Amino acid sequence: MSLEDDLATLNINVDVRNPQPLYLQLAAHIRQLISTQRLIAGNQLPSSRKLAKLLSISRTSTLNAYDQLIAEGILITRPSAGIFVSQLKTKKSATIEQAPSSQRPLPTEQIPSGFFESGPDIEQFPAAEWARSLARVWRHPDSNLLRHVPQGGYWPLRETVSRYLKAVRNLECEPEQVIITAGSRDSMTLIAEALSLSGKEVALENPCYPLLKHSLKTLGAQLSHIDVDKQGMQVPAAPMSLAWMSAARQYPLGLPMSTERRLAWLEYSQQHNCWLVEDDYDAEFQYHKPPLAPLFSMAKQQYPDDRQTVIFVGSFSKLMFRTLRIGYLIVPPALISSFLQAQSSLGNLANIPIQPALADFISHRRFASHLRRMRRCYQQRRDFLHALLSQQLGDQLEVELPESGMHLLAHIKNHSFDWDDRYIEQRLASQGIYAPALSAHYANNPQQGLLLGFSGAAEELLSQGVTQLKTVMERAK
Repeated sequence: MSLEDDLATLNINVDVRNPQPLYLQLAAHIRQLISTQRLIAGNQLPSSRKLAKLLSISRTSTLNAYDQLIAEGILITRPSAGIFVSQLKTKKSATIEQAPSSQRPLPTEQIPSGFFESGPDIEQFPAAEWARSLARVWRHPDSNLLRHVPQGGYWPLRETVSRYLKAVRNLECEPEQVIITAGSRDSMTLIAEALSLSGKEVALENPCYPLLKHSLKTLGAQLSHIDVDKQGMQVPAAPMSLAWMSAARQYPLGLPMSTERRLAWLEYSQQHNCWLVEDDYDAEFQYHKPPLAPLFSMAKQQYPDDRQTVIFVGSFSKLMFRTLRIGYLIVPPALISSFLQAQSSLGNLANIPIQPALADFISHRRFASHLRRMRRCYQQRRDFLHALLSQQLGDQLEVELPESGMHLLAHIKNHSFDWDDRYIEQRLASQGIYAPALSAHYANNPQQGLLLGFSGAAEELLSQGVTQLKTVMERAK
C-alpha cells in the first residue's frame, strides 16, 4: 500500500494552527504509518511535489520532512525511482526492541554495527544508477581496455576527474596531470617511488592519520612531526624534502588551514625545493561555506609550470562506497613522466573494469543530485549528534561542531590517571562500537578525545551509540 492511499483512506493532514512546524507534523505521521505497519519496508512514497499538493502545503515542508526521515534512516532515496521505506529500518528496529532497558552494555553480537560510522551511507547509494553505468560501458566495451592497461588510468576517467575538480573545487588541471590510483595506500606508494623519498626528511602534521605515518615510515621516509595550531600545520625552520598536509580539513582536528599559512607554505616550498602533498582526505562535504582555494590552485596562480610544487591527493571512496578503491593524484606538469614511470614500475593497481563505469557515473547529472542530497542528510546527522552529546555528556565532553567532513571531535574534559581516551576506545570496541582515540593520532603531546562519525549512521543508531558511550564514561569515573 502506498502512502498516497493511506493519506486518502485515513484522511491524514497537517494542522496549520498547530505551533509545531508542518514538516515535523508530517514526519510524525509517516513514522506512525511505519510503526503501525501500514507502511512496510520497500513501500514507495509519493514525490515531495505530489505530497505537497495532496496536503495543500508548501513543497519546502514535504522536502524537510523527507530529509529528516532520511537522516533518521527511516526513508531512503533511489535515483529515478523515488523515496522508499528503508529495509535497514526494519532490521534496526528489531534489534533495538530487544535491547535491555538498563544501561548495561549489550553483548557484542547483539549490537548493530555503525553506531559512529564516518563513511558514506550505503543505504542511500544510488545502486540502480551505478548498475546502469556498468551496463552502458560494458555492453559495448572500449576495445583498448581489453588489450592493455592504460598508462595513468583510463583516459575518459582522467578527463572526467579534471572536469569534476574544476566544478566542485575550482581546481584547474589538464587530464594529463591526473593519475588514477587504487586508493590512499597506492597513492602514498606512488609518491614515495616517484620522488625517491627513502631516507629523505618528510614533514607530517601532528596529529595525523596513523596509517599515513606507518606507511611512509615503512617506505623508508625519515619523519618529522610538525604541530598543528589554529591556522593549520606550522612551517618548520629546517628544510624538508616533502610535507604532507590536509589543508582543506585537517585530519583529525577538522580545522581548515588559513590563507596566511597556505601562502607561508608555498613560500617555504620555493625556498627549500620542498614538495607539498595536499591530501583532500575527508574534506568532500562542506556544510556552511565553500572551502578555501586549494593549495594546488594557489600555486598554479603564483608560479609557472616548472616551479609548481603541490601534489593533490583525492579519492572517491567517501562519495561512493569504501570498497571502490579508486583514487587519484593531480601532479605538477614537471612530474607527469616521473609518476607514469613509477606506476609502470610498481604496476597499475587501480581496477581497470571499474574505471569506465566510474567516468560514466560521475558525468551523469544524478551524481550531483546524490551529493547534494547526502550533504543535507549528513548535516542533519551532524547537528543531531552534536546536540545529543552536548545534552547527555556536556559535563564530560567538549564537542566541536565541524564545518565539513564526516566526523566530529569530542574532547574529554577530565580524566584520571587510571584511564584515558584509549581506554574508552577499547571499552567501546569490546561492544562493537568504533570510536578512535584522539591521542592515538599524535606523535607527542597528545590531547584526549574521541572521533565520532555521523555520516553513515542513522539518528537512531547515533542515539544508541551515545547511550553506550555515556555508560562507559560513567563507569570510568
